[in-house]
Amino acid sequence: MQELTFLVKGSSKDPYEVIFIKDGDSLTAICNCPAGTYGNVCKHRVSILDGSTQSLSSDNSNDVATVVTWLVGSDVEVALTELRAAEKSSDKDAINDAKRKLARTMNS
Repeated sequence: MQELTFLVKGSSKDPYEVIFIKDGDSLTAICNCPAGTYGNVCKHRVSILDGSTQSLSSDNSNDVATVVTWLVGSDVEVALTELRAAEKSSDKDAINDAKRKLARTMNS
């Protein structure tokens, strides 16, 4: 099992903590922001999965590339791809369904 933790800027004065855990083919992503705490998709996890370091306040931006490699072949990658396709379609129901699926996949 491998684990990486990031601190990201958000709406709170204190940074949020985003944790990625790679265990075999399984990828779990946890964020302690309000959306993440309630089991919803949050922009902090998705941003890192997209390879962005823009919102990081921790000094481990090089580890973002590692997380992106963990994404490949995972259920999270499939769910994120489905979300991107739904976003392109602009179908709000499809987007909401894809967000719920991504949240379940990241939290499992």
